[in-house]
Amino acid sequence: MTRRFSTLVVCAFLAVAATGCDRLKPEKKAESLGKPKETLQVSVVEPTTRTIVDYEELNGRTAAVESVDVRAQVSGYLEEIRFQPGQNVKEGDVLFKLDDAVYAAVVEQRKADVVAKEVELEQARLDWNRQKDLSERAATARQELELAETKYKRCQAELTAAQANLNRAQIDLDYATVKSPIDGVVSREQITVGNLVETGSTLLTSVVAVDPLYVFFDVDERTLLGFRRNVLPNIEKNGFSVKFAVGDEEFEREAKVDFNEPRLNETTGTLEFRSVAENKPNANGTRNLLPGVRLRVLFPTSLPYEATIIPEEAILTDQNVKYVFTVDAENNAVYTPIELGALQDDNMRVVLSGLEPGARVVIDQLLKVRDGEPVEATVVENRSTTMVIREDGTFYPNDGGAPYQDDLATTPFVGEGKEAPAETPASAPVENAEPQSASETPNPQN
Repeated sequence: MTRRFSTLVVCAFLAVAATGCDRLKPEKKAESLGKPKETLQVSVVEPTTRTIVDYEELNGRTAAVESVDVRAQVSGYLEEIRFQPGQNVKEGDVLFKLDDAVYAAVVEQRKADVVAKEVELEQARLDWNRQKDLSERAATARQELELAETKYKRCQAELTAAQANLNRAQIDLDYATVKSPIDGVVSREQITVGNLVETGSTLLTSVVAVDPLYVFFDVDERTLLGFRRNVLPNIEKNGFSVKFAVGDEEFEREAKVDFNEPRLNETTGTLEFRSVAENKPNANGTRNLLPGVRLRVLFPTSLPYEATIIPEEAILTDQNVKYVFTVDAENNAVYTPIELGALQDDNMRVVLSGLEPGARVVIDQLLKVRDGEPVEATVVENRSTTMVIREDGTFYPNDGGAPYQDDLATTPFVGEGKEAPAETPASAPVENAEPQSASETPNPQN
């Protein structure tokens, strides 16, 4: 009985297996007939060239070319303050007025002393001339002539001293009116009217020159060596300039380098450079830069050269190898390793080597592309299709339009029509974007 039951079970299993095989036969037959596979449609760009200068981004800072603490050079009680804090002033503009009554009286006294000494000198001159006439007729002793001459010269010296005393008194009187020593912006007053101002010790205010400004930055040793090897031998006698930006602004400002320290800082291993930047007022009278502002500085490490560029989103990673897919003359995808250069502001990447002239680079459907498989390529404009979003909220649209700012929480991504997440990455793919990490990139040999 048991043997019969086992035989029945085996027969039933074989019957089911046969039925399953019959069901698979149509699919196998379709495969054996070689049903054509649909060709993958991709967009490709033809690399273009652009004039590029390689830079290193460094930290910098602004500093005033001139900054003066204003102090009085004479003592006195403060009578007037003749400026508003933050006001633009010119050299010689009156800032403070001290009580100058005493100084004015001293000036009058010194003037009287000068007049008295002038009278004495004139009398001494007459006496000396008279003694000279008498001496020529032998009507006076030689001693009298010498005494008259001595008195005249003494009166000359006394007049000179009296004039010097008058000048000093006049200077003290002038110092009672405190003027701006330079052109610039005046700070707030440090003392109020009625207080006693001590000579040279009482700080009244400060004046800071704001145009032009110094831009200081430190260059590390590695960057410095590249600069001295590639750039310095070709710099003209009038020097060179660096670009800089405040915060997340674009690098639209320039400063002309006029000095660098003669030796590296042994502690930091950097060399300090100084450059000069204009800081003209805007239409509303304000200036964009202030002394002490932190900056980002682009320091050149190469001369201008023509470089090949492609969109950043076309680049994939295979472990430590950067590559793209190109399309050959037979419209087959080709795995193409490349060497990368600097990323540009419009999300275009410099390619140093690996791309032949006229190459067609695939920029979408990257997860579906396989090395050696046929594709149907459509040539599109060589520009990035990724909207770049900077930390300051500036959008770089994928349609080539001008950058703009908007609310990250409510601005829809181009091509998606949905709100951006609260924490938006530095660059957001728009359409057909593919992951570019090594873990998500297909093996080109599969």
